[in-house]
Amino acid sequence: MLKERTIKEAIIRKYPSIGYQDSLILAIQKMAEYNASALVVLSRDTLVGLVTVTDIIQCLAQEQDPEETLVSSFMTQCELISEQGTVNPCAQLDEEQDPVSAIKVLHAAGVNHLVVSSSNGDPVGVVSSLELIKLFAEM
Repeated sequence: MLKERTIKEAIIRKYPSIGYQDSLILAIQKMAEYNASALVVLSRDTLVGLVTVTDIIQCLAQEQDPEETLVSSFMTQCELISEQGTVNPCAQLDEEQDPVSAIKVLHAAGVNHLVVSSSNGDPVGVVSSLELIKLFAEM
C-alpha cells in the first residue's frame, strides 16, 4: 500500500526562502514566522542550499552572533544532481519515489529534509521527515 503513494503527496512546494547573504537572525525570524524547520536558500532565484533548525542550533552553540553570521556560513550547500552530475549534492529524491525510499534517503544522509525534484531534475519543493510521517499516519 505504501509503495503506491509518492512523496509528491507530501511536498511543500512553496517552502519559505532566504537569501544566501542574509543573516541567521533573519533565518530565525522567518522560521518562527512560517513555523518552518528549514528554509530554502536562494542566490538570484536559484536554490543553492537549505538552512535548518539544526544549522541554527549549531551556530548558537558555537556562540556565533546570529545578527552578524551569514546564512551561507551554516547552510547545507546544494548542487542539485542533474544530467551534468555534481560534487556536493543535497539529499535529493524524485517526486515520484515512494515514502519508504524517501525515509531511507533521509536516514542514510543523516538529515531531516530532502530537496524534491521533478523527472527532469528541477527542484519542485522540499519534504521533511514530519511530512513523510504524516503520509504513514494517513494509511
